[in-house]
Amino acid sequence: MSLKHPKTHRQIDWVFLDLDNTLWDFDANAREALKVLFQRHQLEYHTGFQEEQFILLYQDVNAAYWSRYEKGEVSKEVLRVARFHDTFAQMGLSPALYPKDVWQEYLDICPRMTRLIPHAMEVLTSLKSKVSIGILTNGFTETQRIKLRESGIDQWVDFVQTSEEVHQAKPNKAFFNKAFESCKTSAQNSIYIGDNLKTDVEGGMNVGMLTSHFNYSNISELPTEITNHSLFGGSYKTLMAWMDSLHV
Repeated sequence: MSLKHPKTHRQIDWVFLDLDNTLWDFDANAREALKVLFQRHQLEYHTGFQEEQFILLYQDVNAAYWSRYEKGEVSKEVLRVARFHDTFAQMGLSPALYPKDVWQEYLDICPRMTRLIPHAMEVLTSLKSKVSIGILTNGFTETQRIKLRESGIDQWVDFVQTSEEVHQAKPNKAFFNKAFESCKTSAQNSIYIGDNLKTDVEGGMNVGMLTSHFNYSNISELPTEITNHSLFGGSYKTLMAWMDSLHV
């Protein structure tokens, strides 16, 4: 099974995809999990914060910790706990009232949410008959595998690699090269699709893959080098049209 890209004439054997906000709707699923925690622990009563204020604050704190984690500045264990404690501190919640093990509650709830990006399953179904499918993610191994299993994505996937497993993270070339080695393929014979301009698109481009930006965040003005490198313009509707134009 393979595809042939009409412009480059590359034979494509593998399509690799990011997971969060490329297939699995991380933003929507995380928001629902945070709503559960907000209500369960009566955070409005204790802090005066509204639900939306709590979610936005947590998102900012979480993003900052993930940036530090990807740079090797904090451990997984610190990230998981501190993102909640820092959020509570900024809400003015007394440390004595911090919900015990709230970080574990979040991990029990969020990965089991099943909302996918629209048309994600259609894309996977179409790809499965043509190429092998791999997931390349910077997420934590046990969390990402729960997402794949609970959402049903795992039945369409031939390979999964997490940054935690290989001790490398996107956009590092070593992360992608490890996937090529495991799948017995190469940058020349694979495509990468993801939503993050830095870790996904730049990472794939730097290792020589045909790479496309899935424009989950509806970025209106993309850098020229990204626009020129896009295979299908950043939506699954155009991806499916693009696949129909390829030679099996």
